[in-house]
Amino acid sequence: MKTTKISALKSAQPSRLGNYLTNTLVGLVFFLLLLYALQLKTITITVDGAQLPVKTTASTIERALAKAGIPLGPDDEVHPELTARVKEGMGITIRRAVSFSILVDGEEVPVRMPPVPVGEALARTGIELGEGDRLSLSPATVIWEGLRLSVIRVATETVTEEREIEPKVGYINDPNLDKGKQRVVNPGEPGILAVDYSVVYEDGIEVSRTPLGERVVKPAVKKIIAQGTRPVVYTATVGRGKIIRYTDVLTMEATAYEPGPQSCGIYADGYTYTGKKATYGIAAVDPKVIPLGTKLYVEGYGFAAAEDIGSEIKENRIDVCYDTVREALLWGRKKVKVYILAP
Repeated sequence: MKTTKISALKSAQPSRLGNYLTNTLVGLVFFLLLLYALQLKTITITVDGAQLPVKTTASTIERALAKAGIPLGPDDEVHPELTARVKEGMGITIRRAVSFSILVDGEEVPVRMPPVPVGEALARTGIELGEGDRLSLSPATVIWEGLRLSVIRVATETVTEEREIEPKVGYINDPNLDKGKQRVVNPGEPGILAVDYSVVYEDGIEVSRTPLGERVVKPAVKKIIAQGTRPVVYTATVGRGKIIRYTDVLTMEATAYEPGPQSCGIYADGYTYTGKKATYGIAAVDPKVIPLGTKLYVEGYGFAAAEDIGSEIKENRIDVCYDTVREALLWGRKKVKVYILAP
């Protein structure tokens, strides 16, 4: 009877041990499941605008991206940073880098970065803009793959140009110089005019020039020219070998008159306009052409003095005086040379 109890006790011990081990294992699994559940977090990964919900137990963003199989390039941008702790419901943004170039100061600079606005891209590359500099795109434009962005350096400066001022020309009469001839009394001197411009350069090339004003740096000195008024005296052989000295010769239409009423009207008194007695050797002229008092030699007539006028004697007309009507009628109307005699 004593032996039987001992055997029953031995058979019961393994059964209790198995139950203990089973319960312990179940508890451990439950604990691990609970621990996993506590570590599992739901996050959203946005890659270039596309959203991807992900469940992960990773502790950092870098591990979370690795477990999700999302590779990163060397210039890709991740926000928050890779070492940040993963939190439930957090959002992770990845911006893939693009390659583009910036043309600035005569060079083409290759750049790789995420698609950011042009203004930010310049700041990241350390390119500063001057007050008047321009861009080929608006600073708010987002860069893209293959873009060639131009930075146009704009500079403005004031430039002064000097121009020559031509001297004016003045004339004076010189009675000691033959008519038709000239001589320079004062050659004059050019002046200097300064003209100010506002000049705009783009990348060192002038693109516009606006006048700002002008000023005389040095006034011009007037050029003075003397003109001869002394009549030029010529000689000619007229009549029966008579040599005359004259200053001019005119071809005129010549008529003749006598000082009586038949030629000069009922009020004829036998005297000229200048008060001289009208007789052979007197000629009526247009004072605008031949001044009164001028000594003449009329071809076919002889010597005469311009001392009279007539209502019909205008411009290139001359009327020579004879003592009789018959002589005047015989003269008729003809073309003759009229010499203006030298004083």
